[in-house]
Amino acid sequence: MTALATIFLLATTLFGEPADDPDPDDPPSHTAGYTLQDDWDQMWTRIYHRSGRPDSDGPMLQRFEDGLYPRYHFDIAVPDFPMATEQRWAQQRHGVRMWIQSLNEFELANRLQARTEIPAWENGHIGLMYDRRQDRTTDRHQLRFDFAHRDLFVDGLDATLRFHPGWEKNDVDVKALLRYRRDGWGSAGLKVGTLDTFINASYGLVEARGQQLEEHVRHETIPWTVGADVQTASFRGLRAELYGGAVVPQTRRHRFPDDEQRDHLRHRSALLGACLLEWNLQQSGLLEGVDRPMIVGMTSQSISATMEWEHLEDSTRDRQIEERTNHHEIYVIGSVTDALLLEFALARTNRPERRTGEGVNDEWDGAERRDREAFRRFRLLYQFTDVVGADLQFLQMTRDTSGPPQLRFDLDGEYNRVVTRLMLQLGDDLWTTFGTGWTWDANTAVYDGSGMTLIWSPGN
Repeated sequence: MTALATIFLLATTLFGEPADDPDPDDPPSHTAGYTLQDDWDQMWTRIYHRSGRPDSDGPMLQRFEDGLYPRYHFDIAVPDFPMATEQRWAQQRHGVRMWIQSLNEFELANRLQARTEIPAWENGHIGLMYDRRQDRTTDRHQLRFDFAHRDLFVDGLDATLRFHPGWEKNDVDVKALLRYRRDGWGSAGLKVGTLDTFINASYGLVEARGQQLEEHVRHETIPWTVGADVQTASFRGLRAELYGGAVVPQTRRHRFPDDEQRDHLRHRSALLGACLLEWNLQQSGLLEGVDRPMIVGMTSQSISATMEWEHLEDSTRDRQIEERTNHHEIYVIGSVTDALLLEFALARTNRPERRTGEGVNDEWDGAERRDREAFRRFRLLYQFTDVVGADLQFLQMTRDTSGPPQLRFDLDGEYNRVVTRLMLQLGDDLWTTFGTGWTWDANTAVYDGSGMTLIWSPGN
């Protein structure tokens, strides 16, 4: 997979075109604003890319693996990309961004995204994206190919055919996307996809050749997914994003020729939604004296997924898992001076889960797990010179859990961390920070994990 990342870097360098010159009236690049586009994509990726989950045949979200420990979510949050860079990343056509964070003496969690566009025909391009994430709940190496045409039939209508090829053909997904753009109004998008698109073809070919496998799989219904979004233009500094989608209820048959007791139907469905409301006070025209970008916003994200196993010969193995994640956040992004950027975020997350059926572990027995988290972050980015700066963060998290499963560690409690990082701006395109975290919590070492974050935006 390292070779794939290298190919992307070369493609970006060889085929990438510089982005259009920015409008001089636009805010500086470090205060472009926030967006949920990447979060929305990651919600779908968790469902689509099943081989990236700890159990590829298990439920869709899988948030409570035994590898979790009290400060795990801190370790994953520390290297986050600045919120102010999210909107510009979503809009740029070429670039690489990554983070690396130490979890313990032996493990490094990491995230890498690389994208580029290659002009292929008039008004058309091939888009390439590589997305890797490795941590305690994810091991994902995802490649994406887009065949996109701009201004299809009418000005402003874009069409894309998207493929997610993987090592296993059974995990290949296909999507079709339409997006309509209108100046001064914003854009609206619609996408239709299929999960594990080629399962019937793969297993059908095996059976036609008379081969016998330990397990045979077949979609009994078409594994449709649908999604839509609306992103408004800014009106007096106010803009909104609205997302919605569903995994249409679907059934897949699993047959075991040598053990009919394991034969079962697997039913799955999901609902997803997200919204953002953001106000740039500088652009509002309502507050005199605000001459620098000052952004306040709120977001809400929700996903509800159900997986059911219906055994055809042994109903004592039947079980159902209902997973739900609700995340709500308010944030402030402010440019105090040309050299100083402040970010503040306050978030609450609730992750209930219920498992029912005779086949569930006695520990669950129909009980519901509750997991509530309150998260606070204050971040200061200060540029001492054109090259050297500091990235300082204070993070605080409160966790309250109850119900199964019984993990190796008690996750409840309040946790604090201060992060000190050196920040470097290397030319116009490369930004990076690296450093370490510190804590004064009881029963833990003062030194609390190092890491780095990097964003490369050629021509942006």
